[in-house]
Amino acid sequence: MMPLLSLNNVTKAHPDGGGLFDCTIQVEQGQAFGLLGPKGAGKSTAAALLMGFIKPDQGTCQISGLDCFKHRPEIQGRVGYVPRHPALPPRMTGEQFIHMKARLAGTKSPQKVPALMERLSINPLGYCGYMNEATRQKLSLLGALMGAPDILILDEPALNLDQMAYRPLFEVLSEEKEKGTTIFMTSHALRDVQQVCDVIGIIRKGRLAVVQPSRNLAYTRQKVYHITFATGQEASAFAQEWETAVEVLQNRATVAIPGSPQVLIKTLARYTVEDLVGGRQESEESYLRYYGDDAT
Repeated sequence: MMPLLSLNNVTKAHPDGGGLFDCTIQVEQGQAFGLLGPKGAGKSTAAALLMGFIKPDQGTCQISGLDCFKHRPEIQGRVGYVPRHPALPPRMTGEQFIHMKARLAGTKSPQKVPALMERLSINPLGYCGYMNEATRQKLSLLGALMGAPDILILDEPALNLDQMAYRPLFEVLSEEKEKGTTIFMTSHALRDVQQVCDVIGIIRKGRLAVVQPSRNLAYTRQKVYHITFATGQEASAFAQEWETAVEVLQNRATVAIPGSPQVLIKTLARYTVEDLVGGRQESEESYLRYYGDDAT
């Protein structure tokens, strides 16, 4: 069966060296896919490609078999989209923005908008240009959800939310998923994607490091070890030998590994180690470090 959303061997390079490189993502109908990675990893580029805002240098981006760039008006008409930094019309009030989005979305349920406003604690009073980031984010979420789209593309939807809206947002997204809505969501926070997504892809420096079911990440226990070597030369030699998920600062190295440290211990036996401190790390930083990047 053909996936509903797909990036197939997509490359989109930016002048600053960032972008997306040889990326393949496939999202089935009714599935929730989370793209997890640090700032600058390529998450927003993936979302922009699916929305047809930019054209890939190589590869194809499709929704329902349609090219996302060539058929962007049709695709954007059926997708609820939230950008990482919503740019709302500054001279439009929140109420005017809601009415405009309702006309464009063709909201079928008049009760849905006030219900969402209450759940997300949205205050629409005042001009959008004077609103804080959290309010603009919530208005953007409301605009994406009110038309009952069958696809949601959400780029860091919880980035600026306060605690009053954070939990309700993921309750709403879980309800959308239960209805059969297909969700593509990006985030730098593991807890965000784990709450909703069936499948999680970890991205670093524009390249997918791994794609696996969300439950697998929940069961994976990453352990981080801090190693002090006798010299900086030994730390550097160890880093070249170990290669994966290692950071070096002078004569100290930090590594993140899944499971047993047996292989690490055997490797360290060939070096002069002055100190070794290890422990379990539960945060998303350990996942991102394991796949070769910092969670910054």
